Amino acid sequence: MPDLDRRLAYANRSTEQDLKDKGISVEVNWTTPWANEALLTSITAFRDWKAITGIDFDYSGADIMYRPAQEDYSLAQFENFSQEFRLTGTSDRLDWMVGMFYSDEDLTRNDSYFMGPAYEPYLSTLVGSQVLGAMAAQLAPLGLTVNTANPATFLSQVTGRPFGTNYTGIGAHDVYSQNAKSAAIFTNNTFHVTDALDVTVGLRYTREKKSLQADFSNPNGSTACGAVLGNPAARVGGALAQRINGFASLPAALQQQLLGQLVPAIAPQVTANMCLPWANALHDGRSTRQERTEKEWSGTVKVAYDFADDIMGYVSAARGYKSGGFNLDRVQGATAADPRPWMPLTDDTSFPGEFVDSYELGLKTTWADGNLLLNAALFHQEYEDFQLNSFLGTAFVVRSIPKVTSQGVEAEVMWQPAISGLMLQSGFTYAKTEYGDDLLPDPDLVRLPGNQMSFAPRWSGNVSATYEWDIGERLLGRFNIGAKYMSEYNTGSDLDLEKLQDAYTLLNARIGFGRQDKRWMVEFWGQNLTDETYKQVGIDAPIQAGSWNAYLGAPRTYGMTLRMRY
Repeated sequence: MPDLDRRLAYANRSTEQDLKDKGISVEVNWTTPWANEALLTSITAFRDWKAITGIDFDYSGADIMYRPAQEDYSLAQFENFSQEFRLTGTSDRLDWMVGMFYSDEDLTRNDSYFMGPAYEPYLSTLVGSQVLGAMAAQLAPLGLTVNTANPATFLSQVTGRPFGTNYTGIGAHDVYSQNAKSAAIFTNNTFHVTDALDVTVGLRYTREKKSLQADFSNPNGSTACGAVLGNPAARVGGALAQRINGFASLPAALQQQLLGQLVPAIAPQVTANMCLPWANALHDGRSTRQERTEKEWSGTVKVAYDFADDIMGYVSAARGYKSGGFNLDRVQGATAADPRPWMPLTDDTSFPGEFVDSYELGLKTTWADGNLLLNAALFHQEYEDFQLNSFLGTAFVVRSIPKVTSQGVEAEVMWQPAISGLMLQSGFTYAKTEYGDDLLPDPDLVRLPGNQMSFAPRWSGNVSATYEWDIGERLLGRFNIGAKYMSEYNTGSDLDLEKLQDAYTLLNARIGFGRQDKRWMVEFWGQNLTDETYKQVGIDAPIQAGSWNAYLGAPRTYGMTLRMRY
């Protein structure tokens, strides 16, 4: 088992990042002379986020595959403009709000895969060892032997090209340009039926249109893949013949019989590995355009009743919606109609919108003259076409899961005891969140049906204490300590057992000093004080069967923060 506490990472290529984030937001509020002086609010915002990131794809000391931190080859950029108008008002029995929203977002992504000098010998050794070993076992009963030495040259035997020239330079260089325009009208209204009974109704209509232009290229021509695609059976068969000792001296009929038995099973495996998405010559020069338009309703209904001045119960039902979109990646793979793993090249990379029907029954209470708050709720949520975001080690891909169900209970308590300045808080959640029983076509997701959802612990909780005290007439001090608990959960979207994270607790604390009017404050803080090692996400190591990697949470960290208000 790997020792995660070593926090050992390998990289022979730069993993530097260049992040730029800027934006502006303007809010204007006007008390109108209409509808009992209704308030008109306008919020205008612009945001520009840009990231250039270097990646060592193989996460090892070998120079296999990487992406340089250069804008032309590694860029993710969002530019978003949004405008919202809200009109809110009130009367004796009604609090109302109507509004409209518009946004226009441009997404640009430059994607690339560079082949290091170790790519060819590594991939050839990986594929060659499997193929030649299996072939040797199959031919041994016939008295034939196989030359399994130096499998690093196996792929060059398949292509007929000199070793070291099959995979070089830029394998894939793709550009994605997406535009999303979204418009919505909405309303939210609370009817005060009686002094104790409130009914809230909210409704939203959303129209969203997305378009994606994708341009694919293989600057290095993907020579290895191109060579084998011309005639996979002949290319692989020729390489196998070179590896069977004494093959040339065998009768021609026996030669044909042997290759007829070996090639049909081995050629697809070899070709698929030689034509992985970033090296598939069939992508070179492709351009695709996709569009999708969604028009959906969402909303909520809530009934709240005050049983007493300090006890309120409520029940709610809501229909939520998250728009669909496109995966910005090369897609290929076998289907029932075409079982070749390197085909077909899929132009449709879309995934549908996600819907959730949620129901909640809750109670909010106040005790001890307002110094103690106890709240609790039961919840049930059913997701349709849940958007599972999966990190494959080289890219993020959204997969649509037909059904996910989450149900449980949550509670929280806030207590201000007799000690002046002291506040205690705690809360817990029990959530049984499971994938539906539907079988999924993706072979990587065979473990999902009926099991606990990825990144979803059954139990979670927190507890904290905050104490404030005066220092003289103008200054104050503040101390906070808190702990967060998570029961075990799986950090992989495929639920591989290796990605299971055991239960853990994080302990954080901070102490600060500043002015009582909070004009400024200096805080000294520590995160993860017990130096807990835990996985945030686990992934299969790219092109490394049987290996996996994990992105770990931050270790024990200390710092200082200065806050100022003007």
